Amino acid sequence: MTLPQEKNRAGIELHAKNLQVAYKDFIALNIQELSLEGRVIAIIGHNGSGKSTLIKTMLQLLAPRRGSINLKWRHVNGSRELLVPEEHMAFSPENGAVFADITVRNYVELWCRIKQGNPNYYKTNTGAGVIERLHVDSLLNKLGRELSKGQRRRVQIAVGFLTRPRLFLFDEPFDGLDVQQANELGQVMADAAKDMALFVSSHRMDVVERLSDQVIVLKQGSILTAGSLEKVCADLCDRSLVLTLPEQSHLHIEEIVQTLRQKYPEILVHHLGSQIVITGTALNSQHLTATLNQHNGGTVHFEEVRPSLIDAMNFHLKQFASEEAARKVSVNC
Repeated sequence: MTLPQEKNRAGIELHAKNLQVAYKDFIALNIQELSLEGRVIAIIGHNGSGKSTLIKTMLQLLAPRRGSINLKWRHVNGSRELLVPEEHMAFSPENGAVFADITVRNYVELWCRIKQGNPNYYKTNTGAGVIERLHVDSLLNKLGRELSKGQRRRVQIAVGFLTRPRLFLFDEPFDGLDVQQANELGQVMADAAKDMALFVSSHRMDVVERLSDQVIVLKQGSILTAGSLEKVCADLCDRSLVLTLPEQSHLHIEEIVQTLRQKYPEILVHHLGSQIVITGTALNSQHLTATLNQHNGGTVHFEEVRPSLIDAMNFHLKQFASEEAARKVSVNC
């Protein structure tokens, strides 16, 4: 999968070929070929799809059984520079690990000394902005073991930004954060992407859709699709239809949704206010219209829209759950 090159903008190039990563006999990642360019690249998929494994392989924390993967920074002038984890990358792990028996201040100073040669770098204009925006200033005197999961994550992410990497890799950065905190972190990441590239593995499709310019979807360790949001959404679910019901039908909207779900179990149906959103592949608009008109006793109209990443991914996960259930039945038989 190769995307056209985005010219006159710095960014990341990811190339993988015949890549296989395994934990003993279990093959966790099996990518035949992938070439992708972007500034903020999201990695999404079901639990166990290989997202964390891919990130750890990029960081060279896991060695491939075979094949290769490399990351390059593409400068504005078109030249490329191979990225080395120790020199160019930062990583925020899923657990947001912080040393348990030292204060957050000492932990931050340690990384500032290692990466910037100045333990007080976090107090400079650039560093203080990171500490303040991620609300780490109120945590500086706490011990690592006193932090909640969300607080550990914010500290780890702040430390990563303070190292000023070319590439920052995040594994579930929004886990443990409330909606406001997740939105604030998303904005910090969007602002940071002006100076660095980001890889983000997350289940938060709403934030991913606002943040990323390229998306990788993994399924059981393989690439299901990759590319722009539009391409990925179309590959996952084809299209969405939005049905706006007449005012007299609003009181029966839940009943209408349930009717559609029962008659068309293969599609995804939900409602937003007076609108019903139908997502799926090979949607038969005539059948849907006939069903709704019969139930509604009037005429309804729908329009085709680009599926949101939330709807596209929910449709994919619905299909995946059905496949897994069928597979278990087959095995048990």
